[in-house]
Amino acid sequence: MSYFICARDGAGQLVLKRDTREAAEKMAAELWDMGCFQVEIVEKAEKKAA
Repeated sequence: MSYFICARDGAGQLVLKRDTREAAEKMAAELWDMGCFQVEIVEKAEKKAA
């Protein structure tokens, strides 16, 4: 499972990837503290090859 943190700041949009939910939540909180807005975490399931 991968987690993408999407956020906006004055210059544009940021998209960061983390492997755990805890790491994604920590990064989202740090981005919010740095002044980013529209911060959200998107969960993506990894597809395995057949």
